[in-house]
Amino acid sequence: MQPSSFFLISGVLVAAAGAQNAEERIGCTAIAVDGAATEDGSAFAGMNADSGDADYRLTFVPPRQHIGGERPIFTFNLSYPRWVGFGRGEFFHPKAGHALSEPVGHIPEAKSTFGYYEATEPLMNDQGLGFGESSCAAMLVNKFPGDVKDTRDVPVGLLDTVTMMQLALERCITARCGVELMGELAETYGFVPTPGEPSLGSVRGQGAWDDAGEAYTLADAKGEAWVFHVLGGVSDITKSVWVAQRVPRGHFALVANDFTIGELPSEPNEEFLFNREIFRAAKAAGLWDGVGPLHFSKTFAPESMAFESPAGATPIPLYASLRRWGLLNLAAPSLQLSFKPSNDEYPFSVKPDKVLSHRDVMGFLRYQYEGTEFDLTKGILAGPFGTPFRLEGGPRSGQVARGIAITRTLYSIIAHTGPQRQLAWFAMDTPTTSVYVPLYSRSGAVSTVYATGHSSEFSRNSASWAFNFVNNFMQLNYRDMSKQDVYPAIESWQDTIDEERKTAEGSDAEAFDAWQAGVQEKVVASWWNMSDYLIMKYNDGRVNVPKVGRSPGYPQWYADMVGFGNDVHPVWVQPAPQPPASLISEIDGGYVAPSFQLPLLWDPRSSTWAYAPLPAAGAGGDTTELASPLPGPASDSVPFAAAALSTLAALLAGVLVGRGFERRALRSAAGAGEYLL
Repeated sequence: MQPSSFFLISGVLVAAAGAQNAEERIGCTAIAVDGAATEDGSAFAGMNADSGDADYRLTFVPPRQHIGGERPIFTFNLSYPRWVGFGRGEFFHPKAGHALSEPVGHIPEAKSTFGYYEATEPLMNDQGLGFGESSCAAMLVNKFPGDVKDTRDVPVGLLDTVTMMQLALERCITARCGVELMGELAETYGFVPTPGEPSLGSVRGQGAWDDAGEAYTLADAKGEAWVFHVLGGVSDITKSVWVAQRVPRGHFALVANDFTIGELPSEPNEEFLFNREIFRAAKAAGLWDGVGPLHFSKTFAPESMAFESPAGATPIPLYASLRRWGLLNLAAPSLQLSFKPSNDEYPFSVKPDKVLSHRDVMGFLRYQYEGTEFDLTKGILAGPFGTPFRLEGGPRSGQVARGIAITRTLYSIIAHTGPQRQLAWFAMDTPTTSVYVPLYSRSGAVSTVYATGHSSEFSRNSASWAFNFVNNFMQLNYRDMSKQDVYPAIESWQDTIDEERKTAEGSDAEAFDAWQAGVQEKVVASWWNMSDYLIMKYNDGRVNVPKVGRSPGYPQWYADMVGFGNDVHPVWVQPAPQPPASLISEIDGGYVAPSFQLPLLWDPRSSTWAYAPLPAAGAGGDTTELASPLPGPASDSVPFAAAALSTLAALLAGVLVGRGFERRALRSAAGAGEYLL
C-alpha cells in the first residue's frame, strides 16, 4: 500500500530548506504585538533563535556610567565564546585559551548605559525595552570592516546585527527611540549583517544576498511595538537603507526571514519612519523606477518566488510564507487567510480575534501547524508517533515544512512589557518542549545553569542540555511522551510560575532576585528528573509505567500505510498525494485534506513555477496530472518538460507498486492477526 505522507507536494514542500538553511548562522521567527491587543496592555516582542552553532549562554550586562570617551565596536559571529573582554560583566572575562575580542572601530560613548539581558543576541533592558530579530534576504549589502577582498563600490558598514541591538538597549527606553537611534546609526556608520551569514544568490539574473538584511521587532513599557528593517547602502547617497513601521493599534505582526513592510508614504510620519534618502537610493541602485509609491519589501528584498540562493538553486518561498500564513491565521482565524506561496501577499499585521495573554504568545512560538493541512505531526516524515521535528540538510531534491519552533532553536524569548510589568519570558532550547522562565527588568538574576553550556560539551550543569536531552529522547515516541509527560509538565510549571509571581512581584529586591534565580534552578532540576524518568518509562521501546513491559506497537494506520503483512522482507513505499479513504479515520488526531495548490516544479530557464492540481479527497495515489505546462518558448521548456515527464512516470510506477502492496495487505489481513504487537 502506498504511504499517506502529507501529500506528494510535501516531499518538496518548503525548502531545499533542509539543504540550504540547515547551516545558517542564525535564522529566526520574530513577533510583535501592540499593547491594545493584550490582556494587561503590555506589548510583546520576541523570537525563536534558530542556529546550529552559536553561544546561547544567558547573562545580564550591568548598567554603567561613562566619562566621555569612545565606545569600541565589535563584530559578533555568535560562536562560543561570543565575546571576550572587560566592562560588560564577569561573565565575559577571558578564560584559559580565550583571546580578547578586537574592536573594528569606535563611536562616541553615551554618558550612561542601561543594563540588559543577553544570550546569543541581546534580549531586553532594565527599562522594559525588548527585542526580536529575523535575518532577511536583501538586494544591498555593505562591505565588512577591513575586508580588502571585497572590491565592490559599496559603503563599508561598521555596525552588525548584534551591535545595533546592544546600542538600542544601552541607550533607549522606548521602541520609538530604538528604531530612530538604529536608523540614525545605520545612516552614519553603516550596517552589516552577522559575519558569515550573507551569501550571494540571484533573482532573474540580478545579484541578491541571502541573510544580508535584518528585521527587528521592538516592544516597550508604554505598550508600543515596532518593526524595523535595515540593509546595505548606496555609495555617495547613504551608508544604509532602513525603515520602521509601528504595529497598528491592537494588531499582531511577525517576520519570518523576509521583509514585511510595504508601501511607504512620501514623508516619515507617526506610523512610518525611514531614511530620507531611501527614494534616491532605490532609484540609483536600479531597484525602483520612481513611478508610484515605493513598496519597501518588493524593492529592497529579492522576489521570493524567484530568488535562487545560491544561483542555480531552487527558490524556497515557502520558507517564509508558511510561517506567516500559519501564525497570522492562528492569531486571527476568522480572516481565513488563504495560503499564498509569496510572502508579499500577506498583510503586514492582523487584529487578533481575541485579547492575547502571554500564554497565548507562548503558544504562537510553540506552534507546529496542528489542525491544518501542513500539520507537522502528520505524514510519513513525522514517523509512527507524530514528531513535529524534521531533519535538515541532506538531499537537495526536496523540501520540508519550516516550523515555527525547530530542533535547532537555541532559545525562545518573549518581551512582555507594559505599564503594569516589564519582563522577558525565556525558554531554553525549542519552546515546544521547554518551559518559559521569567526575567524581570527590575532584576538581573541569572542562575549559573542558564549561564552555562556549550554545544560540543554535554553537562548536567546546563539548562540547555536538560531541555535538549528531553526533546531528543522524545523522538523515540513523541506522541506518548508529549501527551502523557512533557506537555502536562510544561503547563504545570507555567501555572506554578504565574501563581508564584503574583506574590514575588511585591517582594524586595533581594528576595525577588532569589525567587527569579530559584525558579530557573527548580525548573532545570525538574527537567533532569524528567529525563531520568523518561529513560525508565520508555526503555527498550516499551512503556513501563504503570506496568512494566507494555509495548505500544506501531499505530494501525501506520502499519496499513506501509503495507505491513506476513511478508518479512524489508518494506518499500512510494509517495501518495493523500492517505487512502480507508485509513483517514484511523489517523491520530484526524486528517485535514490539502486545499491549497503549491509550487511544485521550478524552471530556472524561465524563472517560473508549475503547480500541481489538488488530488480528489481519499484518492490515494490516483492523481496523474502533476504539473501544468510552463509558459515560455518551447525550446527553453524541453529539458524541464523531460524532467517533469520523468517524475510523472516514476510516480505512476509508484501507484502501480502501491496498489500491489495494498492488494497484498488485504489478502494477508484475514490471517495476519493483530499488527505489530
